[in-house]
Amino acid sequence: MTKKRLEYMDMVKGVGILGIVIMHSSTVPLQAIWWISSVAPPLFFLSSGMLIARGGEPGKGWKEILGRKGRSLLLPFLYFSLLYIVRDLLRVLFGISEIGEVWAGVNDLVTLWGSSVLWFLPALFLAESIFIFSRKMFGRRKYAPVWTVLACLVLTFVSFLANSALKPLEGFFLSERLLYASLCLMRTFLRAVYALPFVCAGYFLYEIFRAFWEREKRIPFAGQLVSGIVLFFVGIPFSVANSYFDFRSLSFGDIPVLSYLAAVLSFMGIVLICRSCPSFKPLLFFGKNSLIVMATHIDFYFLYIGLNLANRIDGFIPMGNRVFFFVNVIGVIMILEVFCILAINRFFPFLLGRKRGRRSLDG
Repeated sequence: MTKKRLEYMDMVKGVGILGIVIMHSSTVPLQAIWWISSVAPPLFFLSSGMLIARGGEPGKGWKEILGRKGRSLLLPFLYFSLLYIVRDLLRVLFGISEIGEVWAGVNDLVTLWGSSVLWFLPALFLAESIFIFSRKMFGRRKYAPVWTVLACLVLTFVSFLANSALKPLEGFFLSERLLYASLCLMRTFLRAVYALPFVCAGYFLYEIFRAFWEREKRIPFAGQLVSGIVLFFVGIPFSVANSYFDFRSLSFGDIPVLSYLAAVLSFMGIVLICRSCPSFKPLLFFGKNSLIVMATHIDFYFLYIGLNLANRIDGFIPMGNRVFFFVNVIGVIMILEVFCILAINRFFPFLLGRKRGRRSLDG
């Protein structure tokens, strides 16, 4: 059971990271981007909630919890942020950009706001920590799950109010560097709380249906596959109706609750589909190395290379269409990611918070 579950959850992460690459590639229609943005990033928060439940983390000590999560999330955030800053310094030296980009990178590191896609790592660390704290706080009291869910919902509602109150003050906070840093710091925590319902939902999806996930109750694989497909497609209209949903900019559309619902439905669909299908090695590979893909597909210029090559190929092939262009862009990015993943796991595992040889490439 353990091996199978880890494999299909890695496949789920593989689907999520592929969705994020597609979303950033701008090779699909705007409404498709709206939908992907409301499913792909939340997928990782929902997955983490399920893994928290599976690992029984609320019952562990804080030293163990924070130590492990700090190594796997905050250390990569630190190292990749420093790499981005070094890149920006080189761009300044070559006259490509201004020193302001370097200061922005330092600000994003210190405040945990996160440059580019790196926002995800501190957001996940904080969201998981806040949820586990809430779960521990209510402990084994009567109706503890209900109180935990209510606490997460109240915190999220308050965060939406707080962010709305901050918007009219943006001009004030942008007037000074320290004021801007304080705004980023506040919104770092707000972003994590926005992710809190996803972690909570993932946790209780596993807890409530533990017998199913741990195969004590069996459902035919055909039934899982059909149910997964139905749930996946049922979630789409909710996300499209809400429009754009973006953690990076804290933009959550017209009716944010629809995107929360859409993400949970489509996530469950993806999980059931992956659980009912044989292991697919490319998805496993990219899922197990999703952190690397997340941190490198834009800022290591793989997306830039993919778009440029696809445009050049388009110029030589008159019959090329948007589908062909899409395949070229995504294909080039993922091929480059394979080499990047192999190099980082082999020579620079410290970027992932690991020691060399401690964990295999697929582990």
